[in-house]
Amino acid sequence: MRLDPQAIDFLAAIAELNSPKYEDLPAAEGQEIFASQTDIFGTAPEAASQQDIEVPNGPKLRLYRAAGQGPQPCVMYFHGGGWVLGNIETHDTLCRRISVQAGITIVSVEYRPAPDDVFPAAINDCYNATQYVSDHASELQIDRSRIAVAGDSAGGNLAAAVSLKARDEDSPPIHSQWLIYPITDANTETDSYHKFADGYGLTKNLMTWFWNQYVPNVEERKDPLASPLQALSLSGLPPTYLLSAGYDVLYDEGQAYAERLRNAGVPVTEQAHPAMLHGFLHTSEPFDEAVTAMTQLTSAIKDFFASEDR
Repeated sequence: MRLDPQAIDFLAAIAELNSPKYEDLPAAEGQEIFASQTDIFGTAPEAASQQDIEVPNGPKLRLYRAAGQGPQPCVMYFHGGGWVLGNIETHDTLCRRISVQAGITIVSVEYRPAPDDVFPAAINDCYNATQYVSDHASELQIDRSRIAVAGDSAGGNLAAAVSLKARDEDSPPIHSQWLIYPITDANTETDSYHKFADGYGLTKNLMTWFWNQYVPNVEERKDPLASPLQALSLSGLPPTYLLSAGYDVLYDEGQAYAERLRNAGVPVTEQAHPAMLHGFLHTSEPFDEAVTAMTQLTSAIKDFFASEDR
């Protein structure tokens, strides 16, 4: 399928800016630039309530609660940005949309970014945050039996890693995992990496830089908590929902992870957007497809949590 015309226009507009590449900047400067670009994320709907929580000796959390009484299903959300860029604020609009449209509680996690804190700092923060919410579900008005994990890109990587760690630690219980164009492996020599190496937003060079910031020790990249695709077994993981973009260096590793999950007996549902770029769901202003995708995603979340046989 051909690249969406709006994606072509978006890439042309980005090229005209002639901005410096993130990989050519100090990480701190890149973080500031990324955090300043929230205008392309669109207008955020109002959550019924919002609360910032400081976890003792852990990360800051932001809880978005949908309208309604009683304990709600919850999605722990881990933001994308190559483990280096992004924060709670850059993904505020996305988390509000999911909460309001799916009618659930979202808990967004401010995990420690690289390179100041390298692997496994981010995964430890995300796992500990998920355990904290599970342990305090009653006071947070969350249904402990319906806590899922989710994230986009590097956040999808962290969601997959939390699911693996929770399985191996036998706690906390994870209802399902929602992986939005996730990073699942440190291998940057797949077909999709070669096809979309440059000129499609997320580049091979930028992903290489992200890996160098997050896991500077190359041997550690084989750890399943860094590269979930490298796990010896994926059996016992929760039902998985994978959202993919066709013009994405990460496309092949997402498909490989879905195939391995299926082979391990894990139920997998896929939402494919073959004409879209990496990161499109987050940027609803340029892409009509992002609105369609968000509606499809949040409808699926509702159905997953409502289903009694999952």
